[in-house]
Amino acid sequence: METRSDSPTGVEINFIAPYKELEDTINLVFSTHPDRHLLKKNLYLVDPKQLKSMKFGGDVVIARGLTAMLLKTYGMQIPLIEIPVTGYDIMKAVNLCTKQFDTKKIACIGSANMVYGVQSIKEILGVELDSLIFDDNSAVEQAVNTAIRSGAEAVIGGLQVYQQARALGVPTALVELGKEAIRQVLDEAIRTVLITRSERERAERFKTIMDYSYEGIIAVDNIGRITSFNRCAQDITNIHGEHSIGNPIDVILPVIPFTKVLTSGKSELGILLSINDAKVICNLVPIRLGQQTAGAIATFQNITKVQEMEGHIRKKTHAKGLTAKYQFSDIIGQSVLIKETTHFAQQYSKVDYNILITGETGTGKELFAQSIHNLSNRRHNPFVAVNCAAIPEQLLESELFGYSEGAFTGAIKGGKQGYFELAHGGTLFLDEVSELPIRLQGRLLRVLQEKEVMPLGGSKIIPVDVRILAATNKNLKQLVADGHFRQDLLYRLDVLRLYIPPLRKRQEDIAMLVTWFLQNHSRKFDKPTYRLHPDVLAILGTYPWPGNIRELKNVCDRLALLANESWIEPGVVRKVMDFDEYFPSETVSINAAVPIFPSLVDIKQAEISAIRNALRQTNSNKTLTAKLLGIHTTTLWRKMKKHRIEE
Repeated sequence: METRSDSPTGVEINFIAPYKELEDTINLVFSTHPDRHLLKKNLYLVDPKQLKSMKFGGDVVIARGLTAMLLKTYGMQIPLIEIPVTGYDIMKAVNLCTKQFDTKKIACIGSANMVYGVQSIKEILGVELDSLIFDDNSAVEQAVNTAIRSGAEAVIGGLQVYQQARALGVPTALVELGKEAIRQVLDEAIRTVLITRSERERAERFKTIMDYSYEGIIAVDNIGRITSFNRCAQDITNIHGEHSIGNPIDVILPVIPFTKVLTSGKSELGILLSINDAKVICNLVPIRLGQQTAGAIATFQNITKVQEMEGHIRKKTHAKGLTAKYQFSDIIGQSVLIKETTHFAQQYSKVDYNILITGETGTGKELFAQSIHNLSNRRHNPFVAVNCAAIPEQLLESELFGYSEGAFTGAIKGGKQGYFELAHGGTLFLDEVSELPIRLQGRLLRVLQEKEVMPLGGSKIIPVDVRILAATNKNLKQLVADGHFRQDLLYRLDVLRLYIPPLRKRQEDIAMLVTWFLQNHSRKFDKPTYRLHPDVLAILGTYPWPGNIRELKNVCDRLALLANESWIEPGVVRKVMDFDEYFPSETVSINAAVPIFPSLVDIKQAEISAIRNALRQTNSNKTLTAKLLGIHTTTLWRKMKKHRIEE
């Protein structure tokens, strides 16, 4: 049989045949199996006495009766599947005995699996059928003699029983394996191998995740025996993890209060411990199965490492300083929607209420937040921006509210101001506020209510005067309904609401934005002014812009880099955008009598819009307008006359 043992999903099976006559049947079953191209078969005819010295490779071993029983006692490194003896196989042997020897009482001798169900067969056949179980090769002769003394006129069983009965002159029939039994055990072997592989892969993935985590992780079962001990935990504790598996945690590392968590079934968070002369911050959580505590997991970090991470995060968070650089004049667009949104934001700037800014990713929520701050009475005071999703939970509390000297080992001398204190008198912008851990939401709510903050580890209450601008691209009301966001905090933040519309709802602004981004690109890289084919704007108007303005800027950068001597043609657009995701090419006929971008068929209106936008940007200077559009001045006059565009 042709096999593919090199297949990544191939299964190598060791099949120990109980007798030579079975070889043809085994080969037939393998050759007709639906997964035969994945199977590699190693067929053995082995004397049971030789089994102990044999070493099997591959994925699984299939054996029957005494052979399987002996292999179990020797220990196997790979799974062992015992061939089932079906009722049909026993019935055939019984019928053979009754016809050949005219016997009335028959004994079935074999392993427990072989003789299982004999009594039910006895009732069906209407013969006297007894069963005897033996558990090693030396007991075969004794089992046969016992059966004869018990009045059996014939015996049936596997090859060892058959040979021993014949040697003693006892009428006997061999319980042969049928194709059905071989197919059944083959299917079970394949399933076992696939399940074993899946479990092994899952275990390796889990081990990789554990070993490459930056936190020490130790897990115990319900009685406190260590089940997992990752590499980082070894580094922190200086304890060999593999040697600790199975040992009581109270003996190996009693300083971690696992017993308390196992007993109470409650988490212990933010515990400060000393392990191997290192100060660590530790969280313990129970593993729950229904109402039972099945174990517990401890995660811990070296505080020095946490502080290093904290410093890195602080640099990233404060990279822009504590000032807002954008003004409302930086908002590009002439659409009704953006004008209305800007007007609302300007009105909100005049009062001191909290604002919840909502909108999809890339719509410019921080741009509006900075503009509001710079038009407000707080514009001369700090603007502090915090991305709630970018800071680990264990650091976020100290970053928001600060900590006092001695709050924990390794804390900066004199303590550290939190973002609320840094933003005192100004504006605190909480970006991605939906990602705030539920535990911190309650403390944030209290600070907003009381307008005062108490640093971690401190006893002094510090009054703070901060206006909150919070931003999110998620539905906070839905998060409230799902239990992930506090309703009372939502109402504290959602005093004024500002919705930033997506770009697909303000497509008339695309021309101005494209011009702005291309001009910036020209200035940044000292390039000539880019000229657009009029159809480019029409094409860009067909795209839904899921990434909004951020995505449009990226596309403009790509177009600028691929422009042919500063001339941007329609053919370049599809190359740099994901049009196929929204307009599959197979739906467009080359010979169709419609434009290639059927969602915007009125190119005339797009041309009029482009000319009018260019005129506005150049204060109706025809020479500059023509240059911006990439056409001659005479062409501009002709198009203006054609479309009746007034100056």
